[in-house]
Amino acid sequence: MSSDKRPEQTRAAKTAAAGGQRQTPVPARPPRRYSFSLVGFGVIGVVVVIIVALVIVKVTSGSSPPKKAPSATADVPAPASLIAEVTSVPSSVAQAVGLPSSVNPPSVLKGEPPLVLDGKPGALFIGAEFCPYCAAERWAVVMAFSKFGTFYGLKETASSPWDYAPSTATFSFYQASYSSNLLTFEPVEAMGNDTTGLDTHRLLQNPTSTQSNLWATYSAIFGTPEGFPFLDVGNKVFTVGLSYDPKILSGLTHSAIAAKLKNPSDPVTQAIVGSANYLTAAICSITNQQPTSVCSAAGTAAAAKALGTS
Repeated sequence: MSSDKRPEQTRAAKTAAAGGQRQTPVPARPPRRYSFSLVGFGVIGVVVVIIVALVIVKVTSGSSPPKKAPSATADVPAPASLIAEVTSVPSSVAQAVGLPSSVNPPSVLKGEPPLVLDGKPGALFIGAEFCPYCAAERWAVVMAFSKFGTFYGLKETASSPWDYAPSTATFSFYQASYSSNLLTFEPVEAMGNDTTGLDTHRLLQNPTSTQSNLWATYSAIFGTPEGFPFLDVGNKVFTVGLSYDPKILSGLTHSAIAAKLKNPSDPVTQAIVGSANYLTAAICSITNQQPTSVCSAAGTAAAAKALGTS
C-alpha cells in the first residue's frame, strides 16, 4: 500500500495597497540626469528576473511525473478462458519440452507411509500469496492436477510487488476447491500478500493439525524450515522450494504467459510445462498410473523414469 501523502499547502501572503493624500501642484523642477549606476543595476535586475523565470519554466516543464508507488494485486476470479489455455496444453508440447535444465526436479522419498486424505491418495500444497516462488509453482500445479480432476474458484493474482521477481502473475488457491475421483488435493494459502511493503503479509489460512504436521515433518527431513512453497504428493514426491526461477515470468501478464504455452521452445513454456511433467509423474505414482492416457504420455513417462517412480 503506497503512502498517502497530501500535497503541501502554502499560505498566500496578503498585501495592502497604501493610499496617498491629494497634493497641491508645485512647479516642475529642472530635469535631473539619470545615474548610470542606477540604470546598470536596473538592467541587471531585469536580466536576473528573466533568467530565473526561464529556469523555473524549464524545470517545471521538463520534470517527469512522480512514479506511482507499487501496490499489491487484489485477487479476482480467474477467467475460464485463461484456465482452459493452461489446462489444455497438448501432450505433444509436453513431450517436446521434456525435462529442461531450467527446472529443478522434485525430491523423492521411499518407504514413507502413504498419504491418505478422505479415503483417497492425497496431496498437499502450502503456499503464500506474497511468495514469488509459489507464484511460479502454481502454474505447474494447476496444469498437472487438472489432468486428474477439476479446480473450482481459482483466483487470478500476483506475488508481492516488493519481493524478489516483483508482481509475478499467478493464481491463488484461497477459497478454491478441487474435485477428483482419483485423489484428494488440499491447497492452502497460509499467508496473504504484502500490503504496504516487504514482509507486511498476514495470516490468511490456518493449516489443520494434519497439514501442519506434514509440513513440519517433511520440511525437517529435507533440512529446511516450514517455508513456501511446500508440495507433498502422497508422502512420496516433494517440492520444497523453487522449481524454477520466477524471473522467467517477469513482466508478463496472465494472458501473455498462457499464450506462450503452445511454444515448446519458449523459456516460459519449458519452465512451466517441464515442472508439470514432473508433477504429473508424481501424481501418477499415487493413482496407480491412472488415467492411462495421461500417465503413459511420453513427457510423463520420461519424468517418471527420471524420478524413479515408474
